[in-house]
Amino acid sequence: MKTASSRVLTLVAVILLGCLDRNTGTEPNSRTPRQSCDILGGMRGTVDALAGTLTFEPLSSPSALCGGGTGINAAIYGDQGVTVRIYNSPVSITNPSSPGKKTFSANVGVRNLLAFAIGDEQVGIPADTMGIFVFVNSGPTVGATSSPCSPSCSVTVKNHHGLLEFTAPAQRYWHWTERVGAAGGGSDTTRARKSWVFEADTQVTTFTFDVLVSAAWPPPNETRWKITYPGDSIPHTTAEPRWRRITSGTVGTITLNSPSPGIMTMTTPDNSSHYFARRDSLMSTTNAYIEARFRRNNAGGDSDVSFGIDDNNKFIAVGLSEIEVGFLKQDYGFISNRVATTTLSFHTYQIRKFAADSVQLFLDGVRVDSKLYSALENSSAATIPSFFYFGIPGIGAPPKVSGLKSSSWDYVVYEIGVVQP
Repeated sequence: MKTASSRVLTLVAVILLGCLDRNTGTEPNSRTPRQSCDILGGMRGTVDALAGTLTFEPLSSPSALCGGGTGINAAIYGDQGVTVRIYNSPVSITNPSSPGKKTFSANVGVRNLLAFAIGDEQVGIPADTMGIFVFVNSGPTVGATSSPCSPSCSVTVKNHHGLLEFTAPAQRYWHWTERVGAAGGGSDTTRARKSWVFEADTQVTTFTFDVLVSAAWPPPNETRWKITYPGDSIPHTTAEPRWRRITSGTVGTITLNSPSPGIMTMTTPDNSSHYFARRDSLMSTTNAYIEARFRRNNAGGDSDVSFGIDDNNKFIAVGLSEIEVGFLKQDYGFISNRVATTTLSFHTYQIRKFAADSVQLFLDGVRVDSKLYSALENSSAATIPSFFYFGIPGIGAPPKVSGLKSSSWDYVVYEIGVVQP
């Protein structure tokens, strides 16, 4: 594992990665995407129960945790007082929160010390933003106790907003749905403070934890932006960033950890529509992909379970019937060239958008269909321009399902600026 001094980050490097070679036809080539990164700096938080304080300091020897190669990942960084400053209120201690436990709470904000905005890749619309994540990269770890614990003393993060993979699987994070301006510009700090809560054995008097920041940077500082939804949260209320729930007719249901942990199952009642969408920066000239692992749970001939992209020019979506998968028309019905598959079992589906050249459909990592961009139907979604979506919109105009429909989703991820992970 590589190491680097946190003082390295006196100036932030500009990265231009994931650029694509545009080719004619339906199978453009792409250069090798970014595979790894070096963490620039790191921050250690220390809670002192006796003083009632939470303080942050730069790590003297942060670790490169994004892979074995070289390069700089602009989205993941942290050097307290150089690139970012995390600040907080005094620590409030509740004793006990449960038998033998106590909680430590502080309200936390983020100040941007970079010469450009962070949190989203553009100003203004769309209203949705990628936002700012501060995630726990290591710990929390007990530092000192007033007396021994039996078994050993412990401390945990109590109120994280969710779990995502930043530098390792299932890392706890707090999220700000904000775009924060450049340093010194008058809007360089988050408008809201987020409550951070930890729970520890009553004997714990100090503990530490390491955090890093993950925040989108505007171009040209970054050229690719990624959003991940894991199926262990409700997309429109507890997932971060949140999705918009769009329904018509009778509102459907959402069930977490069904049929297994980390899976979200959604239903759409008869003659209704039920799906999730996120507006984001996308044009006909933009490269992008969206990938989802899911299945439909009902038999039926319609392509009423689907996911896709609308770049405000073309509708680029894929739907599943009981036995087939294929690209969709604007009314969510199949276009042509459907591919036979076991849609009632979990599979990974991916749509690759090569700007305004062509699109491709991958099934479990194998390309099974492709179409010229010009062959797709024009977008008519004037109410939500430029969006990504998944769910059960149904088919028709307006789209709806015939009979109760159900689907289960493991994850949905999309990325702007590249055509593949």
